[in-house]
Amino acid sequence: MKRLLYFIGFIGILAACKDENQIDPEFLTGKWIVQQAFRNEKLTNTLEGAFFFFDGSIMTSNFLGVEQQAHYVLKKNDLQLTKGLDYTFHLKKQGDHQLELKVEIQKTLFVFKLKKE
Repeated sequence: MKRLLYFIGFIGILAACKDENQIDPEFLTGKWIVQQAFRNEKLTNTLEGAFFFFDGSIMTSNFLGVEQQAHYVLKKNDLQLTKGLDYTFHLKKQGDHQLELKVEIQKTLFVFKLKKE
């Protein structure tokens, strides 16, 4: 009986724990400014002034040169654009107000280091 109580307590603790690295919609919501951008692991400054804005299920960004909108679905740390653009971004928290986005576009890997505005 004692083992059962320990087991139930352990399961309760696991259920209460939240993966701090998992991206949730609340964390993502708002405007994110590109601080650094990498193209095939090389720093590039051609994306200066780029931003990503997340509101509800819509992303607005100018990372392709012009401002565009796309619907998205967030699943764990993957952001799948569903309408408007067809890319999947892998997201990684870098701190309370910092985020890294990785995406492959035409066989080129892009990494964006973002800071929340």
